[in-house]
Amino acid sequence: MFKSVHKMFLRNLKIHQTAIKTIELMQKCSFESSASTIFALSTNIKSSGSAIAVIRVSGDKTLNVINSITKGKADYIRSKPRHACLNDYVDPKTNELIDKGMTLWFPRPKSYTGEDLCEFHVHGSLAVINKMLSVLSDIHGCRLAKEGEFTRRALMNGKLHLIQAEGIRDLINARTENQRRRALGGLSGMLDHKFNRWREQIIKSMAHLEAFIDFGEDELIDDSVVKELSENIRNLKKEIDQHIANTKLKSDLIKDGFHVAIIGQANVGKSSLINKLSEKDVSIISPISGTTRDVVETWMDIDGNCVCIADTAGIKDSNHPHIDPIEQQGIQKAIQRAKECHLIILVIDASDVYHHKKLIISNHLKKIIDEKHKSELLYLINKIDLLTGKNERQELESILIANKIQKPIYVSCMNNEGFDNFVQNFKQQIEHSVGNNEEDRISFSNERHVMHLAETSKELTITMENFDKDLAISSFHMRQASYHLGCLTGNITTEHVLDVLFKDFCIGK
Repeated sequence: MFKSVHKMFLRNLKIHQTAIKTIELMQKCSFESSASTIFALSTNIKSSGSAIAVIRVSGDKTLNVINSITKGKADYIRSKPRHACLNDYVDPKTNELIDKGMTLWFPRPKSYTGEDLCEFHVHGSLAVINKMLSVLSDIHGCRLAKEGEFTRRALMNGKLHLIQAEGIRDLINARTENQRRRALGGLSGMLDHKFNRWREQIIKSMAHLEAFIDFGEDELIDDSVVKELSENIRNLKKEIDQHIANTKLKSDLIKDGFHVAIIGQANVGKSSLINKLSEKDVSIISPISGTTRDVVETWMDIDGNCVCIADTAGIKDSNHPHIDPIEQQGIQKAIQRAKECHLIILVIDASDVYHHKKLIISNHLKKIIDEKHKSELLYLINKIDLLTGKNERQELESILIANKIQKPIYVSCMNNEGFDNFVQNFKQQIEHSVGNNEEDRISFSNERHVMHLAETSKELTITMENFDKDLAISSFHMRQASYHLGCLTGNITTEHVLDVLFKDFCIGK
């Protein structure tokens, strides 16, 4: 009985795997049929030029290209793979010397693209670069590469997975240390391995289920088989949902930046704080109330994290006697920014609290505090230098405790007192929100990943709902879940997906 079920399971599994390989082969053949030899500048170009420029060529006619511009030295260069060979580069039409440079030859399949590939290392002047590109464009069968076409060929030739290609794109675009580390998480292949493991679990469960559908009644297979499958799918869905929850916010913070709003009453030192943090005059400082009337931003790299800090208008209540329409508009912008940001630094005037013997803040500020989670708030008590006596500071602490101000940080933007402590707390808050451990780097996902994972989770939900109703429907939705994970890893792709991915690459990558 169980031998026949096992044979059926293996047959179903082989059918699924064969179908997948057929799709992959069709994609590869479609790509290869339109392949040609491509070239592009792979290094940045400046108006003033640079010391070195690298021009990359890939495709079947790469040796012909080398032969054309090195006076027939292709055979010698081919005998020295991965060795730098010094050559004269000439215009094959006129035999005019263009430059002296180094040629590196990478025979297929052991190259970046999986094709014959070479690099011409030349001097980085605009004249040399333009002449080299012009000469290459005149060689028959050789054309300028499209955005990301070298990496696209690497993907199609099995040198990279789709998620690794995305990692290369993110690494090229990385502006901060944390963005660099996260990009390497995708490039390492660990994320790809996780998604493929999930897909293999679904395919295996699907084969078991279809074997049960085909032989369940005839062979009197116990219903516990379906219960076990249901439990496996439930656990897998839970793991996928946890990944989505962990990665969505942190991935957005890495890609779009961590946004901080400095808010508070007027003249509490908000502008002084942003100037001190950024070490430049971002905001105008003045004793006149309402000097800042708009949101003033500055971007900073803080411990490898991209952080946007915003100075805002002093927040007063609408019925304040000295408030004009322009200042009112600035207050509304400040309130809106506070709602949208990831962290609020609420600045409070220490001397004002001490002299009034209570914390006086506007109703708008109270509402902002109530709506924010405590992990999204930093209370900064500024102008502590104005309270010189020990008893004054102790009384200030008592007043703040009575007003439920949690973990206040005392500073003076005037004389730097407590500022190092504040910066340390600020960095820890960012690090806690963004995450920077190994698991965070592995779980980093972009919008495309989240979309396919959400669809996978939805299909698994429908699968479980139908285990007690119609197993054929469950099998269909398991197949759909597998399809979405296949799209995610690149086992199943469309030209549109690849076009969207590689349009963000530079030409020479």
